[in-house]
Amino acid sequence: TEWINYITFRDYLNSTPTAAKEYEALKLSLARQNPGENGREAYLRGKHDFIVSTLRKALVKSCLGKTIDIKIDRPAGSIHPKYPDLTYPVNYGYIPSVFGGDGEELDVYLLGVDVPVEEYTARIIGIVHRHDDVEDKLVAAPEGFHFNRDIIAKAVHFQEQYYESEIEIYKSPRFPE
Repeated sequence: TEWINYITFRDYLNSTPTAAKEYEALKLSLARQNPGENGREAYLRGKHDFIVSTLRKALVKSCLGKTIDIKIDRPAGSIHPKYPDLTYPVNYGYIPSVFGGDGEELDVYLLGVDVPVEEYTARIIGIVHRHDDVEDKLVAAPEGFHFNRDIIAKAVHFQEQYYESEIEIYKSPRFPE
């Protein structure tokens, strides 16, 4: 997991110049504040939050456009285990063995499948970036299905209404936004 995280973090910095510049500025600032061997621990602690936050973004970004297997633990029509007033209008699950910002398996909304399912193979078409939570959510659809930002927002509103979030769409060459 550490090596995968390292490579994911590196690849994200290489593909996102603004994040790379922000990381560079943070490291230079921390090095000035904590010079020499005595400052090494403080330097490492100072980078921690940035790395965790960036790794979270990198993980979900690395899923965009990929076809993945989803395990559905809250099928369409089911009721939330803690909130009986919340009914899932879409299938909702996770990617087994892939962990999100909350330490749990990475959550996925499955759109375009109107019947309850237990598992499904679908393409990741978007990300719901939560600005006020520790995790983001992926959005998946069957191969060949495309949903724009507004349709996704309406489909996931039942749960996302409680968060400040924005939706990023996979920019497929076949389906421009």
